[in-house]
Amino acid sequence: MKYVVVDIETTGGKPNGNGITEIGIVHVEHKKITHQWSTFINPLQSIPYNIQMLTGINDDMVSDAPTFEEAIPELLKHLEGDIFVAHSVNFDYSFIDAAFREAGHPWRMPKLCTVKYSKAVFPEFGRYSLAHLSRALAVENDNPHRALSDALCAAEVLIHCLHGDYDEQRLNDPKLGLLKRIQMPDNMPSHYYDTLPKSHGVYQFLDQMGLPLYIGKANNIKSRITQHFSTQQGSTKYQRLMKECYSLSYTTLPNETLALVYEDHLIRQHWPPLNKAQKKQALKFGLYTYKNGRGELKCVVQKVIGDGALVRFGSYLAGQQWLAALQDQAAREEITLSDALERIQEQQAMKFLIDLSPEQGALFIENGSITGIYTDDDFLHNEQWIREHFIAVQPSPTINAIGMKLVEDRPSSIILV
Repeated sequence: MKYVVVDIETTGGKPNGNGITEIGIVHVEHKKITHQWSTFINPLQSIPYNIQMLTGINDDMVSDAPTFEEAIPELLKHLEGDIFVAHSVNFDYSFIDAAFREAGHPWRMPKLCTVKYSKAVFPEFGRYSLAHLSRALAVENDNPHRALSDALCAAEVLIHCLHGDYDEQRLNDPKLGLLKRIQMPDNMPSHYYDTLPKSHGVYQFLDQMGLPLYIGKANNIKSRITQHFSTQQGSTKYQRLMKECYSLSYTTLPNETLALVYEDHLIRQHWPPLNKAQKKQALKFGLYTYKNGRGELKCVVQKVIGDGALVRFGSYLAGQQWLAALQDQAAREEITLSDALERIQEQQAMKFLIDLSPEQGALFIENGSITGIYTDDDFLHNEQWIREHFIAVQPSPTINAIGMKLVEDRPSSIILV
């Protein structure tokens, strides 16, 4: 296996708005360094003074260097290998990935972080900066904060890790997840993956007919789908996904609340074969009231019979917990259980919005359930407008629970319709 150990110097800490100034690459094969290469890169912007002091790289040194796009043909030759390795790999990988994208040149490699690998192999060290590891492992770094010197140092750290990891057991342990391999489904073109956003939303893996195989929600769509495509997953679900997925689609949403609701709605709309958790959910239990022989109001949670349940639940335990919470609340407010239940009935008859500010969007609740979501902030408090402009969603135990929690936590955000 050929490890491509990379270090870069940049004009700032994030790819957005910053550029690469230097790239150093070192190849490791059979636990030995076999190749090294470096180049300056013209970032097409001025290097901040504090960065110049840290790296020793100034504007004059990069003025005649190739831009990243000009360096791509040569760079790709030196990036040929099996695993992209770096110390805090996401930093270096994200810059190079962003630069390739900006140049219109899709690129992807499996990646390995020497910080995480050294933690797994040498847990006794306690500190895992490149400087600390170089001292602990007696590795020389002649010119810190320069790309090739740091890449050589990281390569030596990698070699020590490989020697300390018998038969690469830690490296290949799926529970540790050190080696981030990405294997695309057999029939899905790579451009579906390359253009994924890093935002909240709901995604769908689609089969040959365009029907959903699996629906999921994510706070970072690209990161979550990357986890699905990890070759370290050996489940039947993963194997089927690799064989039957032909494309994917996604809907970006402004926050996790809307993503949770919309995911649950889509699953219930399509019932994809690889979604199993929601299929087990159903509103099978309900809260019923009756008066005993002394005229006292009593409550019972039991399996639903007809349409007489005051509130429905996904499980008997959920119903009991809800009832206990209602009784506690009634005691705190010094009202009777009958009054508390009457208030619940009045609330269920209401139609109202929950404004999700300071996050974006709103929810529409009627009959005690979320039945609509809106992703912007410019919503009207008019029922007809709401029904025309909100995305209708199908109520479920999951959606009911979200709605009840929001009503409890955000009473000031409730807007009657």
